[in-house]
Amino acid sequence: ANSHQGDPRNAYELAKQCFKVGADAVKFQIYFADELLVNSHSKYSHFKNQSFSINEWNNLLSKIKKINNNIYADIFGDRAFEVAKKNKLKGIKIHSSDLTNKILIKKLKNNKIKYFLSTGGSTLDEISYALKIFKLNKIKPILLHGYQAYPTDISDTNLNRIDKFKDIFGNNCEYGYQ
Repeated sequence: ANSHQGDPRNAYELAKQCFKVGADAVKFQIYFADELLVNSHSKYSHFKNQSFSINEWNNLLSKIKKINNNIYADIFGDRAFEVAKKNKLKGIKIHSSDLTNKILIKKLKNNKIKYFLSTGGSTLDEISYALKIFKLNKIKPILLHGYQAYPTDISDTNLNRIDKFKDIFGNNCEYGYQ
């Protein structure tokens, strides 16, 4: 997430240390404040200060790839997708708030990477909508169930929702928990 505190050098060091201690992959949240929020939102300044420019992302991801190419990203918006695409990341996670973002989802046509769909807080209609577009693009995404409250009590995990997903969506996707 934002453990880098808006400093690309911190992000690089964190990724480097993760790989040094044996992590298989790292995942970033790529966003631009003006795509994530309206500028009158109370958190806009916070996210503006935490986000990197396109050039900073490209430089950071290029440097990390020299250590290890297993880089994934949550993307929030078109520019974030373009950064992920340009840098040929191993996988992209679409936030639940973008499951009905037809323009963004239609851009996801590369079968060589993994696509994850975050479903926490999403309705079955929203998930179905996204899966129909993925099916048109012949992509089998991974649905990730999760609960959007932290810390999450075990009683709130509702893991049986994964079984419900399997009953409804069958082999159109894979399943996981986040």
